[in-house]
Amino acid sequence: MSDPIILHAPVLRAEHWTSINLMRVNYADAFRDYAPQWEVVDLTPDEGLAKVKWGKRVLRDIVYPFHITATAKHFERSGRKPLVHVYDHSYGHLCSAWKPTVITCNDLNHFTMPTMSGPALWTWRVRASRMKEAARIMCVSAQLAGEVHEHLGIPMERLAVTYNGVDRDVFYKRPLEELAGAFPDIAALAANHLLILNIGSNIERKNLPTTLRALALLKHDRKLPVKLLKVGHNLRANGFGPLLQELKIEDDVLDLGPMPPEKVALITNLSHALSFPSLYEGFGRPTIEAQACEVPCVLSDSSCMKEVGGDAALYHKGTDYEELAAQLELALTKQDVRSKLIKAGLENVRRFTWETHIRTLSSVYESVLADS
Repeated sequence: MSDPIILHAPVLRAEHWTSINLMRVNYADAFRDYAPQWEVVDLTPDEGLAKVKWGKRVLRDIVYPFHITATAKHFERSGRKPLVHVYDHSYGHLCSAWKPTVITCNDLNHFTMPTMSGPALWTWRVRASRMKEAARIMCVSAQLAGEVHEHLGIPMERLAVTYNGVDRDVFYKRPLEELAGAFPDIAALAANHLLILNIGSNIERKNLPTTLRALALLKHDRKLPVKLLKVGHNLRANGFGPLLQELKIEDDVLDLGPMPPEKVALITNLSHALSFPSLYEGFGRPTIEAQACEVPCVLSDSSCMKEVGGDAALYHKGTDYEELAAQLELALTKQDVRSKLIKAGLENVRRFTWETHIRTLSSVYESVLADS
């Protein structure tokens, strides 16, 4: 048997997981550009069933594994050597559908900082634990690899670390004319305000109250003309309205909603600093995307944040909003600090390329196929 074929198993689009859906696009581009020797087939089944009650669960837990097995057997019968690559640990149950399998672990949040409980948490952990059945597990940070080893008991020699890349065709310093043309109101606001950016969901581990309290301190105590640009899930819709009122910053938070990467890049360029106070990340794309756009970053000192941000960011203790406010003030108002962070950030993002990611992944594919 010759001519291996790589069968990619992304998460269902019906999950509406922005970062993992973006990974599907990143992989398609990166394999075309950096590893054209691999024939890659997307295994995602038809998702029509996801529209009915319980349909997504049936599709994920029953239909998807059978679809993988049937497709892999089809290629095997035709003389091909299939290898399945599952895109996310939460779909770890797919590792039992075919051997050999490689899986990417993007985080272990529900082992370290669970935001669900009861049967839902148990079910999630069971699915993620099925990663043990994969030949190799790709971890997007060294911190995460240690967590996989600790929580799942998987030997370190079966783990590989490969950082996510930053799309430098999208995230880079843009001219003001382009930014003003796309977002004239925000560009006008940026002319006489200091714009703090936050990107992502509002779940507990994202630690949004710390950024909001820091914003209020900068506005009321430090008398700075600050505004928060919130890209992603709406703060008010997620119950943060009362806190905004309590802090008297209702008019200082702009909920911009979810955006495609191109628009995120433009909004990032219009910002003066990124506040990313998350208490847990498996990797954390906003850091390297902001650094690629020459925007200073202020991060929590939790989980893998320093591993990714390196010496090119300022850090604060998790929920210490006063320290966050002090670091943001430096990043926003001190030109020498800003210049240092911008220069160091551009150097730091050189570590994160999809070419390096795919080269590492390709070597793992070759090793697994040779052993199978």
